[in-house]
Amino acid sequence: MSRRRSIKFLSAIAAASLIVAACGDDDDDAVSEDTTEDAGTTEETSGGEAPETTTADTTEGTAGEDEGEDETPAGSGDVGEVGGSGCGIPHGPYEQPEEEPSGEVRVAWNDPLLSFNSQSSRGNATANNNPLYLMGLGNGGGFWYYDEDLNLINNDQFGTCTIESLDPLTITYRINEGVTWSDGVQIDAADMILNWGATSTNFNDANTVVTPDTGVIAEADEEGNPIVLDPDGNEMSYADVPLNDDGSLPEGYTYKEATGVSFDAASESLALVTQFPEISEDGLAVTLTWDSFYVDYPTGGITIGRPAHITAGRALGIDDPMEAKQRLIEAFRDRNAEDLKAIAEFWNTGYDATSLPSDEGIYLSAGPYVLTRYDELSEMQFEINPEYDFGPMPKVATIIYRIIGDPTAAVQALQNEEIDIIQPQSTADILQQVEALADRGIEVKTGNTGTYEHVDLVMDNGGPFDPATYGGDEEAARKVRQAFLKTIPRQEIVDRLIKPLNPDAELRDSFTTVVGAPTYEDIVSQNGSDQYAEVDIEGAKALLEEVGVETPIDVRLLFAANNPRRANEYELIRDSAVQAGFNVIDGNSPTWGQDLNNTNLYDASLFGWQSTAVAVADTEANFRTGGQNNYGGYSNPEVDALYDQLKQSTDPDEQQELLIQIEQHLWNDAFGVTLFQHPGLTAWNSNYVSNVSDIPLAPTVFWNFWEWEAAG
Repeated sequence: MSRRRSIKFLSAIAAASLIVAACGDDDDDAVSEDTTEDAGTTEETSGGEAPETTTADTTEGTAGEDEGEDETPAGSGDVGEVGGSGCGIPHGPYEQPEEEPSGEVRVAWNDPLLSFNSQSSRGNATANNNPLYLMGLGNGGGFWYYDEDLNLINNDQFGTCTIESLDPLTITYRINEGVTWSDGVQIDAADMILNWGATSTNFNDANTVVTPDTGVIAEADEEGNPIVLDPDGNEMSYADVPLNDDGSLPEGYTYKEATGVSFDAASESLALVTQFPEISEDGLAVTLTWDSFYVDYPTGGITIGRPAHITAGRALGIDDPMEAKQRLIEAFRDRNAEDLKAIAEFWNTGYDATSLPSDEGIYLSAGPYVLTRYDELSEMQFEINPEYDFGPMPKVATIIYRIIGDPTAAVQALQNEEIDIIQPQSTADILQQVEALADRGIEVKTGNTGTYEHVDLVMDNGGPFDPATYGGDEEAARKVRQAFLKTIPRQEIVDRLIKPLNPDAELRDSFTTVVGAPTYEDIVSQNGSDQYAEVDIEGAKALLEEVGVETPIDVRLLFAANNPRRANEYELIRDSAVQAGFNVIDGNSPTWGQDLNNTNLYDASLFGWQSTAVAVADTEANFRTGGQNNYGGYSNPEVDALYDQLKQSTDPDEQQELLIQIEQHLWNDAFGVTLFQHPGLTAWNSNYVSNVSDIPLAPTVFWNFWEWEAAG
């Protein structure tokens, strides 16, 4: 069968979506579903680059307060109320260590940093967010983080976010004086304007796209695909380009350069802030007003990403930091297309790196540690930031961050006392290996994480699940999708691969709600997931026969290379699906996270969504038409409309009903299937480090790095 060329392009006409968070999870390849950053982003969990998702059933704050509340003095209200904090519980001053930071802690992760900008679509991976979290730039970007009880904490020593009004939603974000980048430049309104402008999609032109293979801004055709120039300079349709096997353009072919602006990011929340923010007289605060209420505003507001003075300075050739900041503010305020295009081009790709950049501005810190060494894709070294005194103070002087992709090699490094902390992929063999090291001081923590495994199908690449393959017959394509999903041995995957780690493990039957949440059982009982509870080969055959599709049907399954559990899942799916006439092709890839954007390469994907926040509507980016994390091209106007309602709802009962309706569509449309909540495994050598912990949200084991203590 012929296949259409398709890459997931981010453009102004796409629905604003949650940012795919960077790769990083308990141990597996996963993607973040949250918006940053991120968060949702979406982050991808270890073992590959992928997106993250936030799911939850509660939120802070309500809409529609009584008249007159807007006049409440700032700081005098409770969290989530007018005058109170709009980004968590204010922490207050932090306890200072009795002694100067000392010693060294060595931690291993399975994927390297590829970009210092995790707020971009290309950079939204856990592998990027973990190091940035050490530098004060992960998840809440200085303003907030989660504690061990998953309380959202506002680091008010860094900055505050005061609710001025809930109707319309209006929040003032203020950076404290003396909060600086590691080069000594004050963090201020310009940095917040950059975060808002770059992620809101409000400045993206409809006739431009950011290409995921190169990150360049290209001119788009009417369908939102980039225009390509052949070796003779002639324009041609992207669908007709003879792409390389990796989805890149062949030699001599180039994208047509765009004159418009396109930032490689999209925030569902900040897309609703269409008016230029109000900047305070002292330049340290901005006030944002949302066009409509956004239920997840505590984690969907302003964060600090990359420095404005570096971004504008490098993009526009300005050396003076204050001049660069002012030029950036004016560019967004006045919609200066020329300056914005240059700023976007640098913001999109200028922070990408695989080793320590020669330009120190690329890796500035706004947190406890500064990066002092990055050996090519292999090891990073962090030292205490002498400019930092505006948050929790670390006890360890040096953190070594080593990349070890093979979980067995990570355990060996722990055993050899080369590494102090690991969070490898959790398998029965790996658990047995680390538990056998108890006599050497190795402590182990297990339990479910905030990541869940799933299989998604591609519906826009001319493959077996695309209506275009069947002459535009939506129903025929849906039945082929349903047939394939009926062959996936969900329970066998859990029984054989997960229960040896967690005897109480069960199938996850919800796309939006975590197992064990108060609303989980009600949602599952009504969402239609029961139609895929068991393998139904005969039912799959009947569906294929009904639509007259000939077998075998090739299905290319994308998943992370060097991941034993994913390889085992693939084999179980392959051996089951072949019985109904599906030929499931091994599509393992070391760059699977980046490949998600390029559906030329696969028809189904196997990875994990990682939660980065407790939220209500952050799964929107996964399922909305054009959503940033909606890699397979799924589109259902009713789902889009339900998310529009969900984003503005503060009634828990209404939220639950809306989620049930959303899931009914997803299961009926055969979007994909959910599999299991990831089992987590954290191991550390108590002879060398103490106070190690983790939480089920990103950044998992790194969440309290400031409490780590090095022995001696």
